[in-house]
Amino acid sequence: MVGVPAPPPSDAPPRIRRVTLATARMADEQAWWTGRLGLATAPGAPQGGFAVRVGDGVLAFEPVPDGARLRGGATGTPSHHVALEVAEDRLVEASEWLARASPLIALQDGETIVDFPNWVAHSVYVMSPAGHVVELIARHRRPWTPPGGEDGAPVHGAALVRGISEVGICTPDVGALVDRLEALGEELWFGDPQTGFAAVGDESGLLICVREWRPWFPTDHAAAPGPVTIELCGVPGLVVGEPVPVGSAAELLAVPDDED
Repeated sequence: MVGVPAPPPSDAPPRIRRVTLATARMADEQAWWTGRLGLATAPGAPQGGFAVRVGDGVLAFEPVPDGARLRGGATGTPSHHVALEVAEDRLVEASEWLARASPLIALQDGETIVDFPNWVAHSVYVMSPAGHVVELIARHRRPWTPPGGEDGAPVHGAALVRGISEVGICTPDVGALVDRLEALGEELWFGDPQTGFAAVGDESGLLICVREWRPWFPTDHAAAPGPVTIELCGVPGLVVGEPVPVGSAAELLAVPDDED
């Protein structure tokens, strides 16, 4: 991918406001997000689940019994991908916070910080207890300074997270999914649907479209479809209160204008 032009930048605030994922290991997942990572709980948790604040967004989890039939007819244990945007000049510090919850995933060369020159970004990854691939991404075209603590004290840990940057959507046909998203007003930002991978949207919020059972980068863990609800703004074809199903088991919801 060397020499591939960088896709367009965006300096807009994170537009993915709330994401609800499914997990078959609720207790372990909750202990990981609220205990090990120390994220504050957020209101509106699904029945039997929980929700946490991630910057200016909310990440929620709903329970799905192992092997249950999921939205869209999928079966098995869901494996999702979610990326959290962090201050672009503090990824190393943020990665140390994440590593206290789970070991950082290393590439074949042993490096844990992944350089994405074509995305003008660096990332680190971990696996949550339920098999979700969690990424911290520093986008260098999106400078942001975390609000200071009390009396102007420096902030650390979860306070370095700006919001939700990416969410994975599984599908048997990436091309058809991209066409569906483009019909709603989203645009292909990077990738080639024919390869089973495409990023749709912009730097303020990307929908990562992947073929079902394709390994989530940088792991060998398959993208197993499960219910995903993504609430976001800036999609012309979405109407408040009218969920739109996309991919194998995902749906998109418009954020009301007064929440933009």
